[in-house]
Amino acid sequence: MKVNIACLQMASQPYNWDYNIEKSTAMISEAVKNGANICLLPEVFIPGYTHSDDNFRQAESLDGPTISTFKDLAERLKVHIAGSFIEKTEKHFYNTMFVIGPEGLLGTYRKNFVYATEQKYWKRGKDASIVDTKYGAIGLGICADMHYPQLWKQYAGKVDLVLISSAWPDKPSGSNHSLAVREVQLCRDLPVQISKALKVPTAYCNACHPCLGKLPLGLGTMVCQGHSKIVDKETVVAAIDSREEKIIHALVETSEDRPEVAPDAFKNWVKYTFRAQIQKFFVEKLSYIYAKLYYWRHKKRFLD
Repeated sequence: MKVNIACLQMASQPYNWDYNIEKSTAMISEAVKNGANICLLPEVFIPGYTHSDDNFRQAESLDGPTISTFKDLAERLKVHIAGSFIEKTEKHFYNTMFVIGPEGLLGTYRKNFVYATEQKYWKRGKDASIVDTKYGAIGLGICADMHYPQLWKQYAGKVDLVLISSAWPDKPSGSNHSLAVREVQLCRDLPVQISKALKVPTAYCNACHPCLGKLPLGLGTMVCQGHSKIVDKETVVAAIDSREEKIIHALVETSEDRPEVAPDAFKNWVKYTFRAQIQKFFVEKLSYIYAKLYYWRHKKRFLD
């Protein structure tokens, strides 16, 4: 089956719900006019990716205004819409990806591999998510999930298409560390690697806006780097090679018979030098401890 996918590389205005809804709605409408069947938005385009306690304040339930707005839009435009927002439940906060079709909310996915200090604001999900649509079975992932083969193994031979919402940053303005440079490159390589391993079309939509505030330890400021792309079985068929706010389209074809995926497709998923592995271990472990304590200390205040 042929499917027209649009990636909407969007620059959110952090915590400006009205602007972000208006902007994303306009981009979806434009994409549909150009033939899009599926419109993919970046990670937490609502409320806009950044590190602040306003993440708690602007979180919404699945019955909230963002999902309701896109249900109405998808029904009116006869389109499928995917993206992620910050979900608030009775007990926790999550970075949750949704797929909405003309018939309503079709499925959700909670980010499994929540990176470092993101865990200050949302809890890790536990499960993969395959959403059945008229265009086939869609596997979902969010940003740092791309680092880890555990999620993608669960989709092997079970999905026809993969959608990834992201807010992958460029290197911090105050750092030119080799590990940061390596992470920048992974943003550009991993969508192709995922498509190659699973042998299915993969759409990757990354945010492109500056994040509010300064990073600790003199690391400066952070900006989401863009570089969205659509990959059809490891061949890049559409891409944005910049932080430009832009829509890209590609007509991809899903196979009638799902391809078999060899177990060794996931070996040596991400390679780091030994030095980088040590640095990454300490950065992530220390961030994890700090972030988890922060989350448990603050989340109850914002749930009450």
